[in-house]
Amino acid sequence: MVERNIELTRLKRMLNECMRNGRTVALITGPGGLGKTTLLSGFSGYARNSGALVLSASGASSEQVHSLGVLGRMFRSVELSAEQEGRVEHLLAAREADCRDSPLTARAVDELTGILLEAADGRPLVLAVDDMQYADPASLQALLLILRRLSSSPVVAVFAEWRIFSSKPPLVLAEFIKQPYFHLLNLEPLSLGGVTDWLRQRGLDEASAERLAPPFLAATGGSPLILQALFQDQCDAFDESDPAGVESVSVRDEVRIGAHFKLAVEACLHRWDPHLLDVARGLAVLGAPASAAALVRLLKSEQRTVGEALNALAGTGLLRSGWFSHPAARAAALSGLDDEALAALYERTALLLHSDGAMPSEVAERLVAAGGVAEKWSVDVLRNAAWQAVREGNPGRAAEFLEAAQQACGDAQERAEVLGELARVLWLVKPTAVTSQLEPLCSALEDGTLADRGKVALSTFLAWQGRADEAATVLEKVDGQEDESDLTGAAELALARQWIRWVVPLKETDRAEETPMANRAEETAERASWSDLVKSAEQLLQSCRIADALPVTALSALLVLTFDNRLDDAERWCERLGPEAEAHQAVAWVAILAAVQGLVAVRRGDLVDAERHSRRALTAMPEHNWGAALGLPLSGLVHATTAMGNMDEAETLVKEALPSVHRNPFWLHFLHARGRFYIESDRPYAAVADLQACGRLLARCDLDLPNFVPWRSDLAEAWLRLDDSPSAKAVIEEQLRLTNADDKRVHGRSLRIMAATLNLPERASLLRDAVKVLLESGDRLELAVALADASDAELESGRFTESRLSAHQATRMAKICGAEPLYWRLQSSGGEEAQEDDPTARKDIHGFALLSEAQRKVAALAAQGRSNREISRTLFITVSTVEQHLTKVYRKLGVSSRSGLPVELCLVGPADH
Repeated sequence: MVERNIELTRLKRMLNECMRNGRTVALITGPGGLGKTTLLSGFSGYARNSGALVLSASGASSEQVHSLGVLGRMFRSVELSAEQEGRVEHLLAAREADCRDSPLTARAVDELTGILLEAADGRPLVLAVDDMQYADPASLQALLLILRRLSSSPVVAVFAEWRIFSSKPPLVLAEFIKQPYFHLLNLEPLSLGGVTDWLRQRGLDEASAERLAPPFLAATGGSPLILQALFQDQCDAFDESDPAGVESVSVRDEVRIGAHFKLAVEACLHRWDPHLLDVARGLAVLGAPASAAALVRLLKSEQRTVGEALNALAGTGLLRSGWFSHPAARAAALSGLDDEALAALYERTALLLHSDGAMPSEVAERLVAAGGVAEKWSVDVLRNAAWQAVREGNPGRAAEFLEAAQQACGDAQERAEVLGELARVLWLVKPTAVTSQLEPLCSALEDGTLADRGKVALSTFLAWQGRADEAATVLEKVDGQEDESDLTGAAELALARQWIRWVVPLKETDRAEETPMANRAEETAERASWSDLVKSAEQLLQSCRIADALPVTALSALLVLTFDNRLDDAERWCERLGPEAEAHQAVAWVAILAAVQGLVAVRRGDLVDAERHSRRALTAMPEHNWGAALGLPLSGLVHATTAMGNMDEAETLVKEALPSVHRNPFWLHFLHARGRFYIESDRPYAAVADLQACGRLLARCDLDLPNFVPWRSDLAEAWLRLDDSPSAKAVIEEQLRLTNADDKRVHGRSLRIMAATLNLPERASLLRDAVKVLLESGDRLELAVALADASDAELESGRFTESRLSAHQATRMAKICGAEPLYWRLQSSGGEEAQEDDPTARKDIHGFALLSEAQRKVAALAAQGRSNREISRTLFITVSTVEQHLTKVYRKLGVSSRSGLPVELCLVGPADH
C-alpha cells in the first residue's frame, strides 16, 4: 500500500461513518496496473475484519455479454441462507428467461435490496466492484437502483474503473458525482520515493533501496504490478541460500529483466482494452516515438482513439516520452501475433515510412521483418540501406538488407547486381560466407546478366579459394567496354589478374608436361609490366573505399608496392585505410592490412611490429577464412618469432598452422620462413630441403625474383652451416646477378653472405660495403647482423676500435629491432663495453630529438659514409652549410667526428623525433 495510505484511510473513514451518515459511494480511478485492485482488496479485507458484510465482484471484457453476470457474482461472494440463495437465483433466472436485454423490474430490485438488508442484519454493507468498465450494463443498472433504495442505510459502495476512451458511454455513477456522499480517489504511478519505500518494505536496507530505486522506476514507470514482477525476477536470479533473494538483491547494481516482468507486461496489454494493444503494436513496429497521425494511418483508426490510447499507455508507465520504458515492453506488445499478421503489419509500416520520406535504413528494417516485399521501390530502398549500413560500420546488417533485396528482385539483371553486392559485403566480415553466393553468381554469369564489375568480383572470390583456373575463365569474359575512362576499373582488373597469378596452385611437374587446362589460369592472367602494375596499384589505392573496393585487389595493390620495395608507401596506405576498416567493422580488411603491415615490418627488420601485426592478422580473421593467402600472415609470424628467439611458438606454427591444400606462391613465403626457422634451430639439412623446394617451385611459376621471395640468401646460409662454402658462393652469386641494384635490402644481405665465403682482408672489406648498402635499405635486422659480422672481421684484422664500434652499433640495432638472440650474443662478446670504453661511441639515441630536420638529414647521410660534397649535391645545399650543420650535430650528440655518429641515424625518419 505504498503511497496509497491516504486513499485507504479515506475509505476506512467512510466505513466508520456510514452508520451515522448513511449511503456513501466512492470511485477509484487511474491507469491500469497502478494498484486499484490492491486498494479495493485491502479495503474489503479491513471491512470484513470490522464486521461489515462485503459483496464483491469484478468485471471482465470477455463476460460483458452475460447479462447480470457481475450482480450474480456479487451475491454469490457472501454466505446467504439457502432460502435467500434460492430467491436470488430465482430473480436472476426469471429475468434471463423473460428478456435478456430488459432491466430488472422494480419488484425484483426491491426484493434483492431486501435480501441484502436481511443478510447484513444491521451490520454495515460494503459493495465492491472492480474493473467496472467491463461490467455488463444490466448489472450496473441494477446496482444503481439498489443504491437508490439504500440511501439511508449504512452502505459503502466502492467501484474501481479505468475508463480509457471518452467515446465510451458515460459511467453509470454519473448521478452520484455531484453528491456530497461521493468520493473520487485517483491513483498515480509511484514516485521515486514511493519505489524506494516499496523496496525498503521488501527487506532492502536504506542504501540498497536508494541505489536500486531509479532503475526500477525507469523499467516499470512506477507501476506496482510490474514492480512486483521485476522484483521477483531479481529474487529468482539468486542463490538458493537466500530463498527470499533480499540479500542478493541488495548487492546487485544492475536490474535483471526476466520472465516475470515480460509475463506481467504481456498480461496487462492483452487484458486491457484491445485498442491499447493495437496502438502499442503499431508503435512497436514503427520502432521509435511516433505521432498520433502516423499511427492513425498505420492502424486505419481514428485520431481521438489513438491519442487517448497513447495517453493511457503513458499513464500505465509502459511508455515514457512516447516510447516504451523498456525493450521487453516493446517485445511484449508484439507477442501473440502470428507470423502472417506480423509480416503484414511490418509491410504496412515500411510503406508508410517510405511514403513519408524516412531514411532507407528505417524502411529496410521493416522490409526485412516483413520477409521482403516484391516491389521495385523496396529493392532500391534495401540496396541504399545496405550501402548506408556498410558506411556506418554494420556490414552484417547490410548483408541482411541485400538478402531481402535479392528475394524481392523481379529483374534478372538487377538480381545479379545485388548478388555481387551481397558477396562483397559478406567478404568484409567472413570470406568463407561468400561460398554460398558462388553458385548463383556463376548462374548469373552463364545467363549473361553479370556485369563486368561482378565478373571481377566473382573471379577474385574463386581465386581466394585457390580455384585459379575457374577465376581466370571468368576474367576471360570481362569485355572492359562498360566505361573506357574508368581508370580505377582498369586498375582493379589488372590487379585481379596479378592476384590470380600469385595464387595459381603449384605443380610438381615440369612446364613441358603441363596440360593446357593446368596452364590456363596463368595464360589468361595477362602479364602486365611491373611498372604498369605499380601504376595500377597507386590508381586503385588512391580511390579505394572500404565499403566498395574488393579486399583482394586492394591486397594485391599493397603487395605490389611491398615487393617493389616501396615499403613507406605500402605502410602509409595501410595506416590510412586501417581506421576506416575498423570503423566499418570490416574484419577481412583489418586482417589483410595487418598482414601487409607484418610483411613490411619483416622487410624492415622490425620484429616487434612484425610479430604484432602478423598475430593480429590471424586473430582478426581465423586461418580457415584466409584461403589462398594464408601463407602471408603465417610467414610473417614465423619470421618474427624465429628472429626474436621464440622458438617453441615458431616450431608449433611450422608443424601445425598451414594446411597443405594452399600450395601456391604465397605458400612459398611460409616455406621460406620455415627454412629460416630450421637454420636458426640448427637443422641445416631440413632448411636446404625447404629452400631448394621453394626455389624449384618459384621457377615453375615464373616468380623466381629476389624481391618476391629471397630464398637464395637463406639457402646460402644453410650451406655455410654445413661448411659448404662453394655451394653457398654459387647460390649467392646467382642471387647477385638477379637482384635489382635498387633492392638495397637483398643486395646488402647478399654481400654480407658472400663475405662469409671469403678470407681476410676481402671479407672485412666486403662487409663494410654490405653495411653501407644496408644503411640505405631500412632493414634494421640485416644491418645489425652485418655490423656484427663486420665487428668480428675487424677484430680478426686487428682493427680493435672499429670492431668495438661496430659491435656497439650492432648491439643497439639488435635491441631496437627486437632480435633477442643476436642482442645477447653481442652482449656476451663485449658489445656494450665498447660504449663504455670508447668516448667516440658515447651517444644517446634520444639526442636525435635535439636535431632540426635539416641537421638530421645531413647527419643521416654522413653516418652512411657520404662525403660533404656528396651530401651537398644530394640535399641541394652548399658544402659550407653541410659543415655548419655537422658541427652543430657533433655538439648536440656529444661526438667528435662523423665516425662517432650513431648508425641509428640512418633509420630514424622525420616522424621519429
